[in-house]
Amino acid sequence: MYRAIWPLVSRILLWSVPVVLASVLCLAPASSQGVAARGEEPRLVVFVVFDQLRGDYLSRWQDLFVKDGFRRLQTEGAWYRNCHYPYALTLTAPGHASMATGCPPMLHGIVANDWYDPNAPDDGFVNAVRTERYELLPPAPKGVLGASPALRRRTAVGDWLAKQRKGKVKLVSLSIKDRSAILLAALLRGQICYWFNTTMGMFVNSTYYTDRVHPWIAEFNKDRMADQWFGKEWTRLRGDLNYAAHSGPDDVEAEGVGYEQGRTFPHPLTGGKDKIGRHYYEAMTFSPYANELLLALAKRAIVAEKLGQNEGPDLLTLSFASNDLVGHCWGPDSQEVLDITLRTDRIVKDLLDFLDVRVGKNRYMLVLCADHGICPIPEVAKAKGKDAGRIAKDLVTAQANAFLNATFGKAGDKEPYIVAFAGHWIYLNRGTLKELGLRQGRVEDALARWLVKQDGIQAAYTRTHLMKGPLKDDPLGEGVRLSFYPERSGDVAVIQKPYYLVGPAVNPKYADTYRTTHGTPHPYDTHVPLLVYGPGVRAGARDERVSPLAVAGILARGLGITPPEEVQPVPAGLFK
Repeated sequence: MYRAIWPLVSRILLWSVPVVLASVLCLAPASSQGVAARGEEPRLVVFVVFDQLRGDYLSRWQDLFVKDGFRRLQTEGAWYRNCHYPYALTLTAPGHASMATGCPPMLHGIVANDWYDPNAPDDGFVNAVRTERYELLPPAPKGVLGASPALRRRTAVGDWLAKQRKGKVKLVSLSIKDRSAILLAALLRGQICYWFNTTMGMFVNSTYYTDRVHPWIAEFNKDRMADQWFGKEWTRLRGDLNYAAHSGPDDVEAEGVGYEQGRTFPHPLTGGKDKIGRHYYEAMTFSPYANELLLALAKRAIVAEKLGQNEGPDLLTLSFASNDLVGHCWGPDSQEVLDITLRTDRIVKDLLDFLDVRVGKNRYMLVLCADHGICPIPEVAKAKGKDAGRIAKDLVTAQANAFLNATFGKAGDKEPYIVAFAGHWIYLNRGTLKELGLRQGRVEDALARWLVKQDGIQAAYTRTHLMKGPLKDDPLGEGVRLSFYPERSGDVAVIQKPYYLVGPAVNPKYADTYRTTHGTPHPYDTHVPLLVYGPGVRAGARDERVSPLAVAGILARGLGITPPEEVQPVPAGLFK
């Protein structure tokens, strides 16, 4: 491991995660110690994810929330205020997979949203869920890939529930993003799993799960529920509130403009086009209204599938994605993020009120968490006096390759030392190393030593170092190791300093849309809320450090089942 001097080690002490490699197919019978054993088993367990809902938002804006939204969960449920991911590379796909399985990426294998594979077709990149093997339903236009959970190497809560209750349950997973719905869901076929496709403007599933679209989904799509905001504007929720006093100014040059939505309020919702199509649907997802769309679908699912009224306890997982898209564009210090958080509070209230009526108070459990946080826009952080900036992507590709050329001899132009940079990983060209007779560990070592001398880089970890086992005296390194899956991770992991991002934007092609991102072990990325509400839960705010990986065990406890041994345990004292 190689790193620059950095002052924040004590702030990012990472939890160690049990790595007992128990077989995921050998599941124990239902626990006699669970909620069910006390006669308080919920009929429905709901897991809610708000993508990129940073943990500090619930404290920062608590006084602005309505009575029965977040506040109800905070006061009548358990509120863990110090919940942090234990692994370093905090991204959407790993976050959802980790919460659903109770394991870090080093076990479930979802190391990023996309990773490099030299055996993959075309550009060599693999998406966590998209595949040509399965098709979308309804059928998608040519070139739009299907999807499946096949790359996740661990079972999830839904799998354990169906096995231990012998299939007498209903499993429903819904999201705007495909990877979010799929990676929260079970591996089982036949379950209900849908996400929103912006090319088609409707909710879709995959032939991995079923050969048909459920009638209530078909009806929802036929009603064109997603079209209702075309031509309208996203305005501030509260005209009486001084947004600048609680977040920041509206007009900040460093912020993005979304999909032709503009930098400041109000934000038009046409996507810059005069008719409904993909650009409008993309713009709609970069607003609070996609969250409202998903809530409407969730209510339809609860009614149509009679969730909470079936023979066994049912499981509903929901992942609201617009918080993430808005945060990427306008940043965590923006009025847009404040506004969507206030609207999120109302979505929580609406969902709880609906569950009270349809399922009944004390007849359901709800767990709320997030998959990661977000880094402030570097230009905004710098204006506030932070050491912040952007690192040219060229540093970890062309410049790094030039350094290796100068150190070990020039590689061919068509076969450079570095073949890809993805998910904070640099991937070396194994063929080039073999041709030049170079030991891979030696090249990794030299590259890591060079990287930490560069501006904005805090640390670099090599594959050879991570393969040696737990890094007990290095919490940052241990976090990287928990993100490391040898078959998919690269050869050198690059950790930038706090408030630094690699690249002029997340994706130069969308420089006006994505202005900041996440993916680091720094507290603004690892800190997320964890709220548990329902029968048997001991209410109150808690400050002990916990991990979102405990979510799977908490859900299992509410369902009255037992997870595999490797799953992160339930926090002590959560249940009465």
